[in-house]
Amino acid sequence: MSWNRVVGTLACFFSLVAVAQNAKPTAIPSGPPRPQAPTDVKVPLLISGLHLSDFEGMQPRAELRGQLAEVTGFTQNTPHDGEAATEKTDVWIGHTHSTLYFVFICYDHRPAEIRGHLARRENILMDDNVSVLLDPFQDRRRGVLFQVNPTGVQADAAWTENNQPDYSYDQVWDSEGRMTREGWMALVSIPFRSIRFREASPDWGVVFSRNLPRNSEVDYWPRVAANISGVLSQEGTFHGLEGLTGSHNLQLNPYVLGQNERTLINLDPLNPYFSSRHFEGTAGGEAKVIIKDSVVFDGTINPDFSTVESDQPQFTVNQRYPVYFPELRPFFLENANYFATPIQLVYTRNIVHPEYGARMTGKIQHTNLGMFVIDDRTPGESVAPGDPLYHNRALFAVGRISQDWGKGSSVGLIYTGEEFAQGWNRIGGVDTTVRFNDKWTAFAQMVESSTQGDLDSGNPPTYSAGPATDLQLQRNGHAFNLFAETQDFSSGFQTQLGFIQTSNIRNNHTHLSYQWFPKSKVIQSCGLELNQNFAWDHAGNRVYHYTTFDPFFLLPRNIVLAPIGGQNSDTLGPQDGTLLKNNENFTENFAGIVARGQPWPQFNFNLVSIRGGNVNYNPVTGGHPFLLNQKFVQLLFTLQPLKQLTADNTYLLDRDFAVSDNTFVYESQTFRTKLNYQFTRAISARVIVEYDSTLANPAETSILRKKQIGTQALLTWLPHPGTAVYIGYNNDLENIDRALCNRLQNGACDPDNTTIPRASNYLNDGKQLFVKASYLFRF
Repeated sequence: MSWNRVVGTLACFFSLVAVAQNAKPTAIPSGPPRPQAPTDVKVPLLISGLHLSDFEGMQPRAELRGQLAEVTGFTQNTPHDGEAATEKTDVWIGHTHSTLYFVFICYDHRPAEIRGHLARRENILMDDNVSVLLDPFQDRRRGVLFQVNPTGVQADAAWTENNQPDYSYDQVWDSEGRMTREGWMALVSIPFRSIRFREASPDWGVVFSRNLPRNSEVDYWPRVAANISGVLSQEGTFHGLEGLTGSHNLQLNPYVLGQNERTLINLDPLNPYFSSRHFEGTAGGEAKVIIKDSVVFDGTINPDFSTVESDQPQFTVNQRYPVYFPELRPFFLENANYFATPIQLVYTRNIVHPEYGARMTGKIQHTNLGMFVIDDRTPGESVAPGDPLYHNRALFAVGRISQDWGKGSSVGLIYTGEEFAQGWNRIGGVDTTVRFNDKWTAFAQMVESSTQGDLDSGNPPTYSAGPATDLQLQRNGHAFNLFAETQDFSSGFQTQLGFIQTSNIRNNHTHLSYQWFPKSKVIQSCGLELNQNFAWDHAGNRVYHYTTFDPFFLLPRNIVLAPIGGQNSDTLGPQDGTLLKNNENFTENFAGIVARGQPWPQFNFNLVSIRGGNVNYNPVTGGHPFLLNQKFVQLLFTLQPLKQLTADNTYLLDRDFAVSDNTFVYESQTFRTKLNYQFTRAISARVIVEYDSTLANPAETSILRKKQIGTQALLTWLPHPGTAVYIGYNNDLENIDRALCNRLQNGACDPDNTTIPRASNYLNDGKQLFVKASYLFRF
């Protein structure tokens, strides 16, 4: 072991001992305060646009230099907060009446180690990259993030302060990238019509950053201190953005889709059949109107919501609560954060098959507005043709308004509603965000729901109503971070459009972390993390109690190692619909390892491996839930052996045995490989192969045996979001018996056994060949 590694390890060890002795870690003596670099920039007006060819030798042409603003002096945020960046970065800035330009000059003493792949849009976060985060309204709450890697590949995201960036957001802008002997350069050019801003204000908020993954380093301008909550709260200011042609514009985005498709339809288990469509064509599209640069009206007719991007696999077998999948569909994405509240009352994945919709989002002065109305044909398509609700549709309406006040605080109102047949689900409430200082922020929400009937079936008789509350306290700092939340969902509360764990529950969640930063080249930081969740229902029955504890270590190349352990305890009783006569606690101790990193430019990984316990929530008919020993593995790794080739791989394993006698109960496995070859930044070919397998012991569980093989092939031309041509083929094989249902002697499906029969062979239950084309018109 090297001397540096010994020193780093000892530094972390003695820091942990100091905490155990209720002592503060040794402070590093500080020198006189450094002078603060300017955080304001006057953005000059250019006669013409910029190109990377204007920066030969990584410097602007002599006649151009005096026409541009320059930003330099980036500061580390991680791993060594407040220190100068290890590599120099300059940004040259200017604007025309129609476009905002940034040229990043990224010097590097080791240019051979720069990470930059020619990949699909958004798939650059593991590469070296630079970004500009714009806050045109200067509200220090929401912004738009534009990133680019050394080959010019783009990523963009909607930014909400103190949350993860939302990369489902897409906008039209241009970029270039080029590697040089001294480092690399990137051009970012953003049309003003792609940004929402306040027309009368010439000042915008801005933050620049540079990511160097080999050093686990992120640098910012202006300085973004780790001991202050938020990034936009520390933003710099652009001046002089006047005379812009702005985002007063109309956008039309029509599409056409032609396909051959054959799919098994088993919505009515007594009448399963194959539906075939030959050379079927359809069309639709979306329109967008921007008023006064900041208010956006969206409309859609017959939107194509068949997502080209498939969901990332997750564990879905034997789950006590619903599994969350992110939204990928364009109509819902712009300004989606305008509908965000502490309780997630708007989860648009619950709107499955709409025909028309309208949406308005925007900001007027300090007031944020959001509303939409949209239908959903799925409820009427999910019943048999003879049902009175066949071909009926649900109608969703959402309204949201919030008012900003102070530095980072706000108060808001929200309404969500779903109407179907004679039933409804309506929710209204109030929420607030209070930023106390640069570290502490509180969030609160109170809502009430009213529900008539079962909206899944349209039955009218039942009525329920009840409140729900959410209180959160958050502290963000350099060393100590805290998140505490308490939620209360009454037994009568329901949300058809939102996403919550369950009703009739009071739960508390606390997450604590503390870390140290030893002066070591190997261990860049280390710390302790505690996570605790516990819940009761309104009758006082305990629901669960989960505790996790782990020390963690950050090494160069973004490598994180965290041995993890803890205890999970689930409580089940007659109130959960089980056959248990009394409440029973199922306590599971666990231990394992969490590791992730980018050890080489061609390889990155994320691993969670745990040996612990679980509960059989799906016992056989007449049986009770019981405790399981569990082996849990989640491995995601990416190989990039060539600059243009990316192979994303996923392996999931959940293997469970009965604690009482070690009898096998079930095993769920997923293997998935996604190969993408990028011919150019716009043209790519992709193949996805996924194998899902669920093996089950019918003597121990009612989980059904299932095997499925899915393949997808896609050829894409995507010059920018909204304009694209896709040629694709999807195929699905599943171990379904060719009888399609459990047949009686007369050949009819058995109404008393509607479980899909399984077989040892595979049945092709879905295949599709399609061509989709769309074009974005901007006026």
